[in-house]
Amino acid sequence: MRRIRVLFLALLTGIAAPAIAQSSDSSQPIRIQADSATLDDRKNVAIYTGNVIITQGSMRLTGARVTLTLDNAGEVQKLVSNGSPATFRQTPAGGKQVDARAQTIEYHADTERVVLIQNAFLEQAGNTFQGQRVNYDIQRQVVDAGRAIAEEGDSAERIEIVIQPRKRTEPVSNDDET
Repeated sequence: MRRIRVLFLALLTGIAAPAIAQSSDSSQPIRIQADSATLDDRKNVAIYTGNVIITQGSMRLTGARVTLTLDNAGEVQKLVSNGSPATFRQTPAGGKQVDARAQTIEYHADTERVVLIQNAFLEQAGNTFQGQRVNYDIQRQVVDAGRAIAEEGDSAERIEIVIQPRKRTEPVSNDDET
């Protein structure tokens, strides 16, 4: 039983661990393309509409409407993208590209989290997480998938995870040795 639990944790860690952003991404300028923009300096909020594309280093976020919130120091605190679907893409340092889509994507720059809400889908190297809500904590390297909010009378919607088999030439992680 311990061996199975260790193997499962190793597989899960192997999926989530590579999704750390390139360290140079946060030091890159943010580029925003949109059909229109509304800036509110008092509230530190900018709203971009119409085929919005935001890039910063390897990170790319798209949607029909994106709300950007700054903290009091003028640093990006949060990006909320709405679309049909909104998309997120990032290439981790030394890893495989992460692709995600959902009706709403929240990128919390201040806490290094990505939250996919409604019809959420995250894929990396053929491994997928799918459900109504998928959270990815970049700093802790943890994926949490499940239902967004259960309403009375709703049937429990299940998540789906697909883990690709590891190739025989790939090294075994230290966790597998116990």
